[in-house]
Amino acid sequence: MYAPGEVTALANQLDTLTLGGVRGFALARLHGNVAELAAVCQIWGSSVASLHTVDTQHSAPPLAPRPWLLNPAKLMPSTRSATNGPGRRAVLEAYESHRDLRAAIREVDERWTEQHWIHGDLSAINVLVERRPALRVGFAGLEGAGLGDPAWDLASCVDTITWLSSRWHTVPQQLVDYFLLGYRRAGGPARLYPAMQAVRALTTAFRLADSKPASVSNEHPQAELTVWLDRAQAYAERVGCLMAVA
Repeated sequence: MYAPGEVTALANQLDTLTLGGVRGFALARLHGNVAELAAVCQIWGSSVASLHTVDTQHSAPPLAPRPWLLNPAKLMPSTRSATNGPGRRAVLEAYESHRDLRAAIREVDERWTEQHWIHGDLSAINVLVERRPALRVGFAGLEGAGLGDPAWDLASCVDTITWLSSRWHTVPQQLVDYFLLGYRRAGGPARLYPAMQAVRALTTAFRLADSKPASVSNEHPQAELTVWLDRAQAYAERVGCLMAVA
């Protein structure tokens, strides 16, 4: 239970996390040319940095949920029994058969921090874009927000940009670079590293597994699943490498 002052402080922080109540549309609905998309991604990066640097000293924020992959021994048996689809079985089998993926998960588990506010689920439906009277980016879906590792949010945003890039008909790395530029310039504390990106990509693959083609014009879900599994394994093979990309 929180004291009245802590409740007020948490309410103020959550208002800050929504960045003043952005009234816009979900990123999944965004269209534009490369310059317009780059501008949105750069503002998005600065907004994520603002979230990660919200003061945590004057209240007791909750802890954000850790990625379920960080406790696979406990969760995977129940996950396997609850999901009989071939796609999700392929994700679990990739984890169990790929030593580098297991090493990546162990590294993220060991490096996970709980010092900064994070969103925890920066998917395309939880990022809001407002273009008028000025370009702003805010967040919805803050139910799981709390103290956690800001690198998880960065990896989630990179995955989201990569996922949307086919709809935007653009090269994802260019937009990722603009996102990270905005994040750095706004003083974001996180740094990406391969193990975190491997865990994020494997989580994305699990979410996409056995899903029906939906809002991001994916006509070949099995092919996309394979792409994300390959991406997770490629990142995992670089575990232990340093990346200074954010």
